[in-house]
Amino acid sequence: MNRMTQLLGSSAFAALVLAVPANADVTPRQVWDDLESYLRGFGYAVSGTEAESGDALTITDFAIRMDMPEEDGTASFAADEIVLTDRGDGSVSIAFPATMPIKMTVTPEGEDAEPVDMTVDYTQTGLEMIVSGTPEEMVYDYTADSLGLELMELVVDGEPVGRDMARFDVAMSDVEGASTVATGEMRDIAQELNMSQLSYDIAFKSPEGAQSGQVSGRMEQLTFEGSTTLPLEMESENPAKLFENGLGGEGVFTHSGGSMAFAVTEAEKTTTGETSTGSAEIGVTLSGDSTTYDVRSTDVALNMATPDLPFPVSAQMAESAFNMTLPLAAAEEPQDMALGLTLGGFTMSDMLWNIFDPNNALPREPATIAVDLEGTVTPFVNLFDPEAVAMLEQTGGVPGELNTLTLNDLTVDAVGSKLTGSGDFTFDNSDLETFDGMPAPAGTITLNLDGGNALLDRLIEMGLLAQQDAMGARMMMSMFSVPGNGEDSLKSTIEVKKNGQILANGQRIR
Repeated sequence: MNRMTQLLGSSAFAALVLAVPANADVTPRQVWDDLESYLRGFGYAVSGTEAESGDALTITDFAIRMDMPEEDGTASFAADEIVLTDRGDGSVSIAFPATMPIKMTVTPEGEDAEPVDMTVDYTQTGLEMIVSGTPEEMVYDYTADSLGLELMELVVDGEPVGRDMARFDVAMSDVEGASTVATGEMRDIAQELNMSQLSYDIAFKSPEGAQSGQVSGRMEQLTFEGSTTLPLEMESENPAKLFENGLGGEGVFTHSGGSMAFAVTEAEKTTTGETSTGSAEIGVTLSGDSTTYDVRSTDVALNMATPDLPFPVSAQMAESAFNMTLPLAAAEEPQDMALGLTLGGFTMSDMLWNIFDPNNALPREPATIAVDLEGTVTPFVNLFDPEAVAMLEQTGGVPGELNTLTLNDLTVDAVGSKLTGSGDFTFDNSDLETFDGMPAPAGTITLNLDGGNALLDRLIEMGLLAQQDAMGARMMMSMFSVPGNGEDSLKSTIEVKKNGQILANGQRIR
């Protein structure tokens, strides 16, 4: 089984262990049978001793185990005792031990390979879980005072590694959530999760002590809402087959603020720093046809000190965003794609400015760079098909072709000047000669520049640009632009014809 399937299985089981009420009946036996079937569907070997007494079903020595890909190790999760109790109202409570070990053994091949044994304790305090609903649609409500992960044991090549050399601690507080698991031809899981804080502390040090790293931080008021559709049998070596069988999901993760501190030492040089974020949102959608990724954050700050620079680095950004939509499956017709990036309200310390602008010649207002693209492409291969991707690499082929491209927005607003633009193009993939191997474009882009000449003057004043170079730049701008709506304003409309002609403001330049 591949690593992706393992991660999906492990994450989904964790969601159940972290796993919304309904007015119907389920029994301890039905809940347990469904959970066991679910885990076996991921390819886990499930073991445990079952005992029924009164209203309770007790599973002792519970364990799930899976072999890693290419027979290079195993992973397991264990609990001394899990108790499922009929609450007398059609619902079932599930009680877990305070500590449940997760063990991993890696035995890679090769002369330099080092076997690794690791144990991470999954801990909980005050975890309460109630299952209700029907056998076909089980609903989980859960709360916990705290949940945690802690690295308890690490053995590398037979040598124990202490916490002074490696540690991994994660703590979650005031956790509550709901999961609905509906089973039919597919298994559909809907989840909601809230927690007041998540903190982490991770560190490592090389045996020789020459290299080390440490990162710690926290996030406040975390939320997650999403849904997943899983085939009943997840055990497959081919991710493309899983998606073909209906695997997919979407989710949105948010937090209201966070911070992180880090330190990295290499060659006796230590770099330290801190980052903070006002809020963040991450959205992901994944199916066999496409994937969408959208991440946004506000009030981002960085402070860093490194021996390679004689001064500290300090910068802030009011907004940052990145989005991407990418088709994944091979198709005969064009598929949607998108790409966007925003770095908004960027500022940095005067100490950094003074390195290249000691006389304060450039305006130091917050800067913004934004690009918003969308279009269509025709993918030739399934990106989840390892054989197709390998063949593409061997033959030097291309994964697809670009059909259309729209520039919804281009903004570069910095140092007293502002460039904006938009445009729309189509591409003729049957014509690779007109533009020397590139699919022939046809379309128009419109650009506006404010403050361009003033910026050139400031660069000359700073000694960063020679007079003759600035003169050449002004001549180029005059060739490809016309006066805009205000003082020191230029605009340009560049049109590319299907016959290969290029026009600038109606004047042919190619």
